Order: sequence, then structure tokens, then C-alpha cells
Amino acid sequence: MSTRFRSLASAPELRLASWGFGLHLAWEAIQTPLYADADRELSYLTWTRLHCTLGDVLILLACFWGTALLFGGRDWIVAGGVPPMLAFVALGIAYTFWSEWWNAGIRGNWSYAPSMPTLWGIGASPLLQWVVVPFLVWLLVRLRADAAPRSTAERRQSSQGVDSGSRSESYPETGGD
Repeated sequence: MSTRFRSLASAPELRLASWGFGLHLAWEAIQTPLYADADRELSYLTWTRLHCTLGDVLILLACFWGTALLFGGRDWIVAGGVPPMLAFVALGIAYTFWSEWWNAGIRGNWSYAPSMPTLWGIGASPLLQWVVVPFLVWLLVRLRADAAPRSTAERRQSSQGVDSGSRSESYPETGGD
């Protein structure tokens, strides 16, 4: 496997987007009854929920990169602990609050069913989504990074008694073994 492909395959953004896509798609499908369009045809619902999920993944990546800027690098998701995770979640909630206010409240791009609980006119389900999903993504990426096989160089260093350092080395910017 080429070094460039290995570097891309180990990028935190790829794991983040993969987990994020699955979890956001599930959430979008589950919360469908809380929106006014829930009784529309299946093809419409499929398209809109997929569209929303792809947007959610882009928001997730933007929150990841914003957190990386705040905490000095892309390895925060593996090595950063709780403070960066809280910033990651807070960025998602802040964007969602604004987006729901703008799109549902001001522009009318979508609307809530009467069953949607709201906080200050903002749907509670999308706000909760941006607490639960980013936290789960963070947790899954961290767990997967801890379980991931180490590189050949890390195994060599370990067998020679050399401490390879923190897991932050799992996401090389360039190069590899």
C-alpha cells in the first residue's frame, strides 16, 4: 500500500465522516415524525434526509477543523481529552441553533410538526442530535484509534523498548513507514 494512500486512509477526517454519516443518517430517519413533511412520499423523504445527512457531515468536519484550530492540530480527536470534545460539541450546537433559527424560523425552509419539542422556538431534536452524535463520533474514533494496529515503525520501536509517544502520531501529515 502506498504511503500516500495509507496517510489518507488514516486521516481522522475519514473516520469522522464515516461514523458521522451513519449516525446522522440514523438520527435524521428517527426524527422524521417530528417534522411537518413526515407524511410526504418515501422518495422525497429519502432525498431530504440524505441531503440533510450530507450537510450534517460537512458541519461535523467544519466543527472538527474549528476544534483543530483551537487546540493546535488534527490529533485532538485522539489525544486531546475532554476540553476539545466539549468545544467540538459546542461548535455543532452553536451552528445548529443558528441554522434552525434561520432555516425553520426566518426562511421557512422546513417546519416542525406539533410533536416537536422546542427551546426558544428551536427544535429540541436537532439540538440534542448535535450533543449526542458528535460525542458518539468522538468516542468511536478514539476507541477505534486505540484498537487500530500500529505502524511497522511503531512496532519496531516498541520491540526495541523505545516509547513511540502518544496516539497523536496515528495521523501523520505526510509520509509513513
